[in-house]
Amino acid sequence: MGVGHAAKLLGITVRTLQRWEHKGRLLPAPRTASKRRRYIESQLRAFLILLSQSAPRRIVACCRVSSAAQRPDLVSQRHALEQFTVARGLAGVEYIEEVGSGLNFKRKHFPALMDAIARDAGE
Repeated sequence: MGVGHAAKLLGITVRTLQRWEHKGRLLPAPRTASKRRRYIESQLRAFLILLSQSAPRRIVACCRVSSAAQRPDLVSQRHALEQFTVARGLAGVEYIEEVGSGLNFKRKHFPALMDAIARDAGE
């Protein structure tokens, strides 16, 4: 299958797939005579299994609206994220819901989440 099809199957962009090849993370099957990348579905499925085994320890989905008047939108955001995580087969997702300006970096959950990301990135 071509790069676009493979990227869609993996849920990533074509550019990410190209970057993974460059880093040696996921190499395509031998290229065609015209030097086009081709991927084999079984290879991609095996890679997805490998990714799921090295999944992050904590999965967080953030929902935010700017004002209390938009609270109904917060409910629909959460619903959309729940559908997305179920479709991706993600379990144990932690949902954070906040009402506040995106420019307010002192929101209740935001600083703690950023600190946790920074700690995990430093490992």
